Amino acid sequence: MKQTSYTNPRHINFWIVCVFVAAIALHSTHFIFRTSMWFDELTGALNVRDKSFYQLITESLDYNQVAAVGFLLLQKLSTVLFGVNDHAYRFFPFIFSIVSLLLFLNISKYFFKGIALLSVFTLCAGSVALWYYGGEAKQYAGDITASLFIVWSALQLMKPDLKKASFWVIAIGGFILILCSLPAVIIAPMVLAVVFISFLKKQINLSKQSFYSIAFFWGFAGLLLAFYAKVIISTPVQDAMSNYWERGFVPLNNLGEGLSWILSGLKKELNFFLTGWMQDVYPSIQFISLALLIFSVPGIIYLSKKYKWCMPILFAPLITALLLSIFRVLPFDTRVAVYATWPLVFSGIAGIQAIQQWIPRLFPVALSAAVSLTIALPILLITIFSPTERPPFNGQPTQLVLHELKKQWQPGDLLFVYFKTRHALNFYGPKEGISNYKVGSNYQTIEPYLRQLDSLNGNKRVWFIFSQWTEKQPFPDSIKTYLGTVIGKEIGKIPDPHGGTESSEAAAHLYDLSK
Repeated sequence: MKQTSYTNPRHINFWIVCVFVAAIALHSTHFIFRTSMWFDELTGALNVRDKSFYQLITESLDYNQVAAVGFLLLQKLSTVLFGVNDHAYRFFPFIFSIVSLLLFLNISKYFFKGIALLSVFTLCAGSVALWYYGGEAKQYAGDITASLFIVWSALQLMKPDLKKASFWVIAIGGFILILCSLPAVIIAPMVLAVVFISFLKKQINLSKQSFYSIAFFWGFAGLLLAFYAKVIISTPVQDAMSNYWERGFVPLNNLGEGLSWILSGLKKELNFFLTGWMQDVYPSIQFISLALLIFSVPGIIYLSKKYKWCMPILFAPLITALLLSIFRVLPFDTRVAVYATWPLVFSGIAGIQAIQQWIPRLFPVALSAAVSLTIALPILLITIFSPTERPPFNGQPTQLVLHELKKQWQPGDLLFVYFKTRHALNFYGPKEGISNYKVGSNYQTIEPYLRQLDSLNGNKRVWFIFSQWTEKQPFPDSIKTYLGTVIGKEIGKIPDPHGGTESSEAAAHLYDLSK
């Protein structure tokens, strides 16, 4: 049969290379050119900066933070090698995100070829969440890489022969990545159980020594991290995290409510993995996650018949995430569950392939290719060509504000720091030569904040710097109004250098309170 442009392997490989290069460019741009760390990054970064390797292993983190111990040790190693700076803290997440691209491509090739392969890889490589968290000093890029690596490893074990080099990559790589990812503690034994069943049924050609050795490496890493999570992480921190992420746990009041929550959660989390916050500007982009979920119904049937035991391996991350949410261990919500929904990309594109094979007259190859590409291309194209969606994504660029504030500083100036900006001053203040400032106290209502501001009366130049505005506590708005219209007047301003507003804003305002 004559090959068409959308079945010719050379053409497909060319476009896969183009997608890969574009993805590398997006990841690198976000990593290299992103500026200051925001509140959530800083809370982790300060823990890594202020604690030794030993303390990171043996002590619960401050500021109600939770992260896998392996990830914390990599962060500490990075600061030792590259210094205490933004890029050092974001280095390993960036490396994780690049490795994820390679894993996505390899896993895609296991299940697909032709346009289906290109479509799956384009969706995964163009994932906004993947490149965003690849440039953030948090563990979430590592969660994605760990889930992919475990699935990839299990698929290698299901092949007829396992090379010695592959064995060591699987064993050592799994040990490191499981230590770096809390969800991996559950994903790993789940996929190993599937491999073991296939091994017992003699459906795979794997030696006992190879399987038990890999199981030992992975199991040891899982036990170490489980011990850290249950014993080292303090109960108050665990409780604080559970309360904060309450919305991410499956409601168990009744079966109908729970199932409805899961179905809506699948769409929401798949949309977050693929598009991040793109729907705020392009609401119609949500059609992609909805289409993939609909096509996943025939896709799961199709893949289950064709690949049998490989299906539970592929869906292990998603099954794990739902179980952890049901048992209130880890929430199925945004960044914490970003590792979980990528298998639905595979089943969605497989569904299109299945319909084409089941009813070829009504759904010919050309139509199947057109539908797949219609779903696969928009996210990556919007990211590349839309100025609002193109990396880097900057949030709370406090260091840039402090740098400008230092230039405008005059003898006798006072600096009042919003409570939630204290971490930024702790980290960036010394770098910009700013050490003399007053941090506001933490209150749950605005009135005590205003009473604290009254103590600044009589001063001619008072700077107020803030970041981490939230909808629940929009206190910086009230503070600016009070300083500028009630007890004084605004005489200067350093706006957010990137034009950020609300939760992404960092800015400083200068007031004359001498009246």
